[in-house]
Amino acid sequence: MKALLLSDEISQFHWAMLKSVLLILSLLPISQFFINLWQSADATSQIMIGFMAMSVFSALMIISFYNALNLTVVQLKTEFSSLLEQQLVKVYRYVPMLSLAAMLSYLVTQF
Repeated sequence: MKALLLSDEISQFHWAMLKSVLLILSLLPISQFFINLWQSADATSQIMIGFMAMSVFSALMIISFYNALNLTVVQLKTEFSSLLEQQLVKVYRYVPMLSLAAMLSYLVTQF
């Protein structure tokens, strides 16, 4: 489906960007879920829950990092009409990596 204002490649780039940011934002509810589950469990189950939480959370962090890194180096083949549009797309590429850094720094301060 063609976009009215944006080229098809820019539109696909935008949707990939939104998916990446939503994946990064999903780190917060998952970490809250595991923290609440870990605190409500008894002492014998906390080791198993902690191991499972660390594995799931680290896998999600690796996938988020890979996705954000992949979007930072993507090459677009569209022609931009002005230098401002070109600079905006260059800045827009770093949004997932910045949101990942912000989310991880927030989560670190919460523990």
